[in-house]
Amino acid sequence: ATIHCISRIVGGTKLLDDWGKEKLTEMLRKQAAFCGVEVIAYCMMANHFHVLVRVRAPVVLTDAQLIERLEALYGKKGQWMFLAQQGIAQQGAIYPDLRRRLEARMGDVSVFMAELKQRFSIWYNRRHDRFGTLWAERFKSVLVEDQPTTLEVVAAYIDLNPVRAGLVADPKDYRFCGYAAAVAGDAR
Repeated sequence: ATIHCISRIVGGTKLLDDWGKEKLTEMLRKQAAFCGVEVIAYCMMANHFHVLVRVRAPVVLTDAQLIERLEALYGKKGQWMFLAQQGIAQQGAIYPDLRRRLEARMGDVSVFMAELKQRFSIWYNRRHDRFGTLWAERFKSVLVEDQPTTLEVVAAYIDLNPVRAGLVADPKDYRFCGYAAAVAGDAR
């Protein structure tokens, strides 16, 4: 399924500064790598963000692939990585219960968005010495026909957000969107 997701900051407040937008983009990429979600387009604005993702049916991952996804999200250290490596060392495979728990978090746009927003909220609240809700609602989503022309139109809509907001004349000049990243040579 290909889905356009939108999430807004509570009250429409413009809380995301450049550092926040960069961190949200970084977290988006890590969460996508872990969940096996393909990010087609994205745009981080001061009071909301858009992301166009392709979510494929879950696949059976080898232990090495699961470790690779864990590392993409958590790095080489951490509780999940330790437990996965411990299972491999002790039993020759990741513990079955751990595998089920991790795989349950993959291939689902709701889990992908919930974890992304939760991880960012924790980071943001710590950075700004605040607490409470950051996001206005769960998230909005629209199922998109997975055809090149349709994807181009939706991606253009997403990438043109900063132009419509009067922030730049050309989306290539707005560093918090996928179009600008691609023009700058980012293959992702």
